[in-house]
Amino acid sequence: MSNTLFRYVFFRSLRSLLIALFVVTSIIMLVDFVEANRDLSADIDVSPFQLFALTVLKTPSLIEQTIPFVVLFGMLGAINGLNRRSELIVMRASGQSAWSIIRPALCLAGVVGIAWALIFNPLSSRMYDQFEVQSANWLGAGPKIFENDVWLRGGRVGQQTVIRANSVDLASRTISDATFFLMDVQPDGQTNFARRFDAERAQLITQGYWQLINVIENAPGEAIQRHDTISLPTSIDTEALKEQTNRNSRASFWSMPNTIRENESAGFSARELRLRFNRLLSLPVMLIAMTFIAAGVSMSLTREGGTLKLLITGAVLGFAVFFADSMVGAFGEVAVVPIYMAAWSVPLIVLLLGISHMARIEDG
Repeated sequence: MSNTLFRYVFFRSLRSLLIALFVVTSIIMLVDFVEANRDLSADIDVSPFQLFALTVLKTPSLIEQTIPFVVLFGMLGAINGLNRRSELIVMRASGQSAWSIIRPALCLAGVVGIAWALIFNPLSSRMYDQFEVQSANWLGAGPKIFENDVWLRGGRVGQQTVIRANSVDLASRTISDATFFLMDVQPDGQTNFARRFDAERAQLITQGYWQLINVIENAPGEAIQRHDTISLPTSIDTEALKEQTNRNSRASFWSMPNTIRENESAGFSARELRLRFNRLLSLPVMLIAMTFIAAGVSMSLTREGGTLKLLITGAVLGFAVFFADSMVGAFGEVAVVPIYMAAWSVPLIVLLLGISHMARIEDG
């Protein structure tokens, strides 16, 4: 394939992909805006502009769940457009194979998958954090306070700390009615109770310390001591605090490896976060697989009366892949299947099915 033809198919695919992204984004924003406006109580004073700003901040995290649909319908539109204008027929008559025709679309899908994991996922994570802050400020609500026996755990070399608190305020990084259990870790992995601190409240200082206020200290064989304030070192930072109090943490792609290590060193399961990380790694494979499916469906349609069939087929295939991926992912979260199988099996299976279908179209 010449460079001119490659660029032509590439930019046609890019334009169709952007149109699909615009349509999906508009639908998501409209539904979320209407739903948020309907759920507002009469005593909350918030302007339509503020509500729209919250919708904008929340939308990228919602789009991330639908990006395979965007690529599927975008590529369906691009390749079907070439088919309807007989450009595919001309390309095939000039000696171009089906593999070379869809190569620009495959390259575009791979680039989108990589860019989404490396750039857009961290951006959506930061925007969602800002959404939580602004929703708490404007709506007087938000997932910033967690109650009913919150448990935290931090680990350092030779020592682990288990923390129980009645509530956690993420905005001020403060826990209330907190009890700190310090345990020494032996070389053989055994833990021995060292001392206990009961504090009225404790604030996580960004330098890596808890500042405890109105503290009662207990240790085996020692008298009870009282302190106005006391500082304890910790491995828990703001992101770890969010992760351990909110299991639906929006950790970004770049922070996930470090968050996983910290959670596991503190004795917490990072299975859900590992699954999300591997799903981001497998996203380029999934998008390339969806492109193969779109190409296989589009190239097999006739010029007359194929549009409706195209939309129905694309919707059925998209929901089938989404259902299978969600089901296998749920099995991975509860440890029924290994994490790598839960994250990679559906993209690889869909990719192999798409390649085999394209091979039948090309070779008969």
